[in-house]
Amino acid sequence: MSGWKGHLTVGFIVGIIFFIIAWAFLGWFDLSLRTIITSVFIIFIYFLASDLDHPLSKLSWTFIGTSIILLILGLSFKNDFYTYFGVGLLIFTFICAQFFKHRGIIHSLTSNLIFCLPLN
Repeated sequence: MSGWKGHLTVGFIVGIIFFIIAWAFLGWFDLSLRTIITSVFIIFIYFLASDLDHPLSKLSWTFIGTSIILLILGLSFKNDFYTYFGVGLLIFTFICAQFFKHRGIIHSLTSNLIFCLPLN
């Protein structure tokens, strides 16, 4: 199994193990529906992020679609945050897909750690 399916399979296995250990031994999480949904979302983004350097990756297309929706919402409701976030996400996705070599720096542990910074 390779590509995005492999990333998600490994990601969910590692994520579930991490979640159980962090919950059972460290008391980091509660078992609320919100926490579980947020954790699944973070795992989805985190483990697909390493393929952002490929223009046809699942996450690239997800980000492009999200950017367009944010731009439409931002311009329709005159919401600067949605507009700027949509533009920023679109530019970020374009730069990753066009200017980075596939399986290069973005496909590394270093970049995945950088992707986690907004979670702090």
